[in-house]
Amino acid sequence: MLRVGLVDYYAFKAIIHQIRTEVFVYEQRVPPELEIDAFDPLATHALAWWHEHPVGTGRLLPTGYIGRVAVSRPLRRRGIGKAIMETLMMAAATDNHRQIIVSAQCHAIAFYRKLGFQEEGPIYQEAGIPHIKMVKHLI
Repeated sequence: MLRVGLVDYYAFKAIIHQIRTEVFVYEQRVPPELEIDAFDPLATHALAWWHEHPVGTGRLLPTGYIGRVAVSRPLRRRGIGKAIMETLMMAAATDNHRQIIVSAQCHAIAFYRKLGFQEEGPIYQEAGIPHIKMVKHLI
């Protein structure tokens, strides 16, 4: 059923960007030039498979920032996003990060709260979508 693992960016680049483009560019109307950036090659990437089909992804930057968490629309609310986040949080702990930061879309605040994140600071716009910084302390 569900399998999530850390993957090599270059080996899975096309699949990662296909999922992110589907969610961020087509669904949320994020400009394509904002979706792909120079941080991808530096990041640790997680990929989720549902019945052997790639359906979700996320990344952990060397700074402890988790972002680009995306799950294909038909498969949401099945624990895939949570599994991606747990995989990336374990990677952050393994890398000895003291805290993890996310730039959460405001509609996903409850999701991140359930994972132990807390809001920090004001709401701001990112790619035309309201976001808030959320932090989880690991140490």
